[in-house]
Order: sequence, then C-alpha cells, then structure tokens
Amino acid sequence: MPEKTIADVLTFYDLHRRKFLVLYLFLFLVFAWVSLSGTIPDSIYVEQGEEVQIGKYLPVTTSLRSGEKTVESFDMYASETAKVLPVRCRLLGVIPVKDVMVHIVPKESVIPGGVPVGIYVQTKGVLVVDTADPDPDHRQIASPSRHVLKRGDYIVAVNHAAIARKEQLVHSVQSSHGEPLLLRVLRGGKEMELSVLPVSCGRKGYRIGAWVRDDMAGVGTLTFLKEDLSFGALGHSICDSDTQSAVELQNGKVYKVDIIDVIKGEKGNPGELVGQIQYDSGNEIGRIRENTENGVFGKLDAMPVWTDRSGAMEICHKQEIRAGKAQILLELDSERKLYEIEIEYTDMTPETPNKGIRFRVTDEELIAKTGGIIQGLSGAPIIQNHRIIGGVTHVFVNDPLEGYGIFIEDMLDQLTPEKT
Repeated sequence: MPEKTIADVLTFYDLHRRKFLVLYLFLFLVFAWVSLSGTIPDSIYVEQGEEVQIGKYLPVTTSLRSGEKTVESFDMYASETAKVLPVRCRLLGVIPVKDVMVHIVPKESVIPGGVPVGIYVQTKGVLVVDTADPDPDHRQIASPSRHVLKRGDYIVAVNHAAIARKEQLVHSVQSSHGEPLLLRVLRGGKEMELSVLPVSCGRKGYRIGAWVRDDMAGVGTLTFLKEDLSFGALGHSICDSDTQSAVELQNGKVYKVDIIDVIKGEKGNPGELVGQIQYDSGNEIGRIRENTENGVFGKLDAMPVWTDRSGAMEICHKQEIRAGKAQILLELDSERKLYEIEIEYTDMTPETPNKGIRFRVTDEELIAKTGGIIQGLSGAPIIQNHRIIGGVTHVFVNDPLEGYGIFIEDMLDQLTPEKT
C-alpha cells in the first residue's frame, strides 16, 4: 500500500474543510431563515405616504408578490391607491422567507383612557365551574354531573327551555322530582345535548352536583375611546378565575368605580386596585359588546367629563415602536397622569397576541404607590413620543416592575363597523 504524500494529506484536509464550510454555511442560512421568519411580522399597517421601514436593517430584499417591481428592504412609500401591498421577503435576495401583507390605512387618532372602570358581565348561559358530590353530609351520593358536565361548560337550556341565570337552573332541578333533565350545553363553541339525573338530598331537595355561576365583576382600566364613543379596555379577555378560560359573554356593563385601596405588588404576590362599584343605573356609563383575547369592547353612553376632544392622540404602529423611554397613563389618587417606563423590546409575532410589548416600570412615584404593575391596571394606555402604542396587559408574578402590553392596532382591529 503506497504511503500518503504530504500533498495527499493536505488535499484530504482541504476537502474536509470545504465540506465543513458548506455545512456551516447551510446551518447559518437555516438559522438566519428561522430568525428572520420570527422577526418579520405577518402583516403591518402603514399610513398613506408613510415610508415602510419594517425589515430596514435586516439582510432581506423585498418585492411586490406580483413581481411588478423590486425595492431594497422595505424602503418604499405606501401607495395612496392600493389598499394592500402583498410583499415577499427574500433572504440575501434569493431564499423566500415570508409574505407580508402591508395594509394601507388612513391616519388614526383615539382619546387615551387611563381611568379605572367597574366591569360587570353576565355569562352566556350558566357557567359550570366544577362538579362535586351534592351533599357533604351523605358522601355516598356521587355527583350526577361527573363525567357528564365539564369545567367551562355553559348550560344554555334545560328541557328545551332557555336559561340565563343560575336561579333558573336551580328551579328546573328542584322541579324535576328526580326525572332526567336534558341539558343543552355550549362546550368549546359547539352546542350539544346531555342528560343528567338529579338526586334527592333529603330536605335540601334535588341536586345535580355542579358548582355554577352566571356573572362576575371586577376593576379594569379603559385603554382608548373614539369619537363615536366606542371603547377598548383591559387588553386581554375577562377570564373566569376558576376555569381560567375566557368568559362567553351574554351582555356586560361598565360603571363608575371608586378606588378605595391600592394593594402594592411584590415578588410572588401581585397587587390589586380595590374598587367599590355601585350597580345602579345612575352609575352605569356604557355597555360591553365583546370579550376577546385582545380586550373588552363596547360603547359608552356619553363622552366622559375627563375627556377633551382636542386631547385625541395619534396611534403608533408596531414597526415604529422603539426600545427606550415611554409612559403609561393612569388615574391614581383621583389624578390622571403619565408615569415613566422603559420599553425593553417588541415581538412582531408573539405567540400570545397581547404580549407583543415588554416593558419595565422605572417611575419612582408609581413604584412607591403600587410597587409596579398590579391587577386593575390592565388596559392602561402605553404612550411613546406623544403617540399611543398599546395597552398594559400582564405583570410578571415574580417581578411586579416587569410587564407586557398589546399593540394598539391589535385592539383597534376589533372595532370593525359591524362590531361597533
């Protein structure tokens, strides 16, 4: 067997080095593709005549999907004639990364909120919180609802008669005399019919062994108000505390609220705005029409006294938000004012829609009053460079100074003409 020469050895190593470089380049391109795919949003909104800057500092080129023309990065101006520009992004001008729908929209302004409101909602039917044995004194009686009803179900009818309140359900059960009841149930957005057999619990009458509720109330913060009196608040859905699921809304109302205490947030223990709500017609200020993952929406009855029509503020689209100084607008101690925060980063494609903005509270006065972000502040408008960019949505349980926010455009998306 002939001995290898030095030239052979060098050729061998040179060949393997080239293979390594090719593999390295391939892995780099895969990593770059995945990173860019998560960085570039699926869609953006820009105003007429505005320069589209998303992706400006990324190694991508873009072109109209129809192939009409090619432009460098996103450095183009929104057309006044086109409503939507379908733009294709390519890594290094070759590898397709993502198609972005660029929506051309008119300039928009809203009145920033920042004021606390009392929120009352009625569920769509009667919400099943859990099932349990119907009589603790007679443990041999098992819950008839177990394996029939599930936590988060909504009972909307009994024996074909619609119900809306838990008292109606109790009356139907007590009137059954132990005969089977046909329940129409809303589960995961789908209706189904289930049969349950009430059991006698002696003097306590008949029961089906289910914990239920039909309403809930709390304190939140108004994010924005439009000239037509439509509003958005919270920046996230109203969820049931037991089922941890968004409430299927039958109807809801908003009320004036008196803040009687502030429980400061601390590590592992989120604080809270404690409010007192008078549920009477004189204290009612509007109605809730939708409960969505992007917030609650509805209409007020009249323009509140704290608003000033000249105080409307332009909205800022997500691609224009910058890391750095910003403010949140809050009413505390009967005074509505701005408090300093620091935008840490924005996520153009968040897994949870209402966690696109991450920020940290830096205002010493707010920290002294609340300890940071506390329950009840959800919906507080976030402002940067005198434009509203979003609303507060979540707090970090282990650090009340850290919070999340939702982009204002994602909240405004809910206010289509059909919905308002």
